[in-house]
Amino acid sequence: MTSLSRKARLLIPASLIAIGSLGAVTAQASTSLNIGSVPTGTGWFFGISEGARVISANTDLDITVRETGGTRENAIRLGRGELDLAFTEALVGYEMFNGIGRFEDTPNPDARLIYWIAPSTMHWAVRQDSGIETLEDLDGKRFNPSSIGGGGEYITELVFGILGIEPDFQRMRINDAAEGVTDGRLVGFSYNGVPPIPAFTEVHSSRPLQLLSLSDDQVEQVTAELPFLTPTVVPADTYTGMSEAQSLGIYMGVAANASLADDTVYDITRAYWENHEQVANSFKPADGVTPQDVIDNATFPLHAGALRYYRELGLEIPEEIVPPEAQ
Repeated sequence: MTSLSRKARLLIPASLIAIGSLGAVTAQASTSLNIGSVPTGTGWFFGISEGARVISANTDLDITVRETGGTRENAIRLGRGELDLAFTEALVGYEMFNGIGRFEDTPNPDARLIYWIAPSTMHWAVRQDSGIETLEDLDGKRFNPSSIGGGGEYITELVFGILGIEPDFQRMRINDAAEGVTDGRLVGFSYNGVPPIPAFTEVHSSRPLQLLSLSDDQVEQVTAELPFLTPTVVPADTYTGMSEAQSLGIYMGVAANASLADDTVYDITRAYWENHEQVANSFKPADGVTPQDVIDNATFPLHAGALRYYRELGLEIPEEIVPPEAQ
């Protein structure tokens, strides 16, 4: 994946620049921590939970996974001091640290990256009986841009805006969108997740779907403006009988505030990577992701505790992702 940390500052449009100051969350004498995740019906909830389980089993920390609406809510709650750790994505992290986009009024210069779990993949799917074959065919059609308020909705708006695609967006949560596609009220729906996404599998079994594919020119056009996205492919038969689709991906991981104790975050980072094989065995999308991927794709500074561990591995850390407190 392209290095986001080095390109984002130059290539992300000014219209995206904005984020909120996150309240300080410190690790007290207690070893209990919480992490904001995603809705339980998504593949990411399991991946986040596996990481928390592995860390809890290999440290004196006890990490509780809390169901939330997703990465945007996590960033807000982290800022309010309601979460110790937060599931995040490359774009949310960039925006909340720099005070841009959705976080223009609530910047968080204290946001810090700990590790990436895996890339997530955008799904833009339509009913096979809709007659829609390309993204351009969505113009004017009743289409759900992803779960309301989630990262997939935001990415869909950005991508479709660049490509000039103008559906009649119907905004709702993923379960309601799945029902709308099944009963024919919607031509299709979107989600940013790890394939196969359960909601897509369920709808596909009763009302066959097809993933819409971006052309090479569309991928080039979008990634030139949104460097936090990278080309990816959903292989054929990921969903039974469905053909391959070219899409876009974005890294997803775990963040904290700078005020979370360095030693605590060091222990989290070391336990996660030293037992990464266990995570990858249970959560396949994490397979092949390495500490180097964290460094190459960081869009906001590392936590000082995580930085210590990555330096112990001998990794070269670009200056722009070294946090002020570690310089």
